[in-house]
Amino acid sequence: MGWLNSYSTAAARTDRFRDRGDHLFLVAAGLLGEAGSILAEIKKMKREAGAYPVYRHRLVEELGDFLWYYVRLVAECDSRILNGLPAVSAVGPTRPAKIGPALDLGSAVGQVLHLVRKGQSPELKAALKAIWAKLVVVADRAGISLKEASQANLAKIQSRWPAKKVFHPLFDEDCPAEEQIPRNLILEFLERSRGRRAEVLLRYNNLIVGDRITDNIPDSDGYRYHDVFHFAHAVFLGWSPVVRTLLRCKRKSDPAADENQDGARANIIEEAVSAIVFSRAKEMRFFKDANQVDYDLLKSIKEFVRGYEVDQIPLWQWEMAILEGYRVFRLLRSGPGGRVTWDLHRRKLEWCPPKEPKDVKAV
Repeated sequence: MGWLNSYSTAAARTDRFRDRGDHLFLVAAGLLGEAGSILAEIKKMKREAGAYPVYRHRLVEELGDFLWYYVRLVAECDSRILNGLPAVSAVGPTRPAKIGPALDLGSAVGQVLHLVRKGQSPELKAALKAIWAKLVVVADRAGISLKEASQANLAKIQSRWPAKKVFHPLFDEDCPAEEQIPRNLILEFLERSRGRRAEVLLRYNNLIVGDRITDNIPDSDGYRYHDVFHFAHAVFLGWSPVVRTLLRCKRKSDPAADENQDGARANIIEEAVSAIVFSRAKEMRFFKDANQVDYDLLKSIKEFVRGYEVDQIPLWQWEMAILEGYRVFRLLRSGPGGRVTWDLHRRKLEWCPPKEPKDVKAV
């Protein structure tokens, strides 16, 4: 396979580990990690049941990464044999103190996988005990409590799949009424043509709020209606710096909230989240027929909003905000336009057919 030889040569030029004394252990650890990543991608594809459109792209990437570590490990072993060195040194002064236990853990996992593939095996229970013993060593060397890790894992799982869904309290419950996101509201999306370009105006209380919005892309995709995602954030998360700006309900009586939670940077963060989710939604027909959002996307959003109040919102509320927001988005695209009503008390976002205005004033 000429391509493999060419690839191996190119991979050698990008190996930043090769001049290190623990090179063999590092590439072996990398190979183990990438094997796990391949299995993880296959697991995600099964778990997400059609809600994971980037599966093939991710798997191509993970297989490529695995191949890099594989050819580098082959080259390192060949080099050791040519130089009269043992291909693998299990013990000795060059054995890395931290990577060694991790490799032992990987080896133990590999043994369990082998036994699982064989079916019922009397050795399986002993092999599982070996994994536990090696896991304890890895955690101890890293200074991490397995109990702490288990509690963090439970919190993450319950954020995504809670036994009972209870909405997080609204962030502005104690604010003056004029600084609260309106609990009940009707907004109208008015689509207008300007030449060959469609644009959307947003009307509230017979006044135009915000800017005229187009898709801002050559291939029209309906992003001109993306304000509905901010409305979904307001309804299902109780959070939207963009809505607070549009409706002029920033928390001015609380200088810290006004600057940090309702300020320009928070607006940018929310717009970025909307754009990131939109790029994924386009791959999934804007979540038509979807009943879940892939877990990796939800976790990425949580990382993105870290440090802001919305970081307290569990993942299941984010999923609801996305799916409900895109349900109404699809209706707005087909309208075109229409009225959107929301009820924060009941956590409802609904669409009604367009109703043309008699008189529109711009602000």
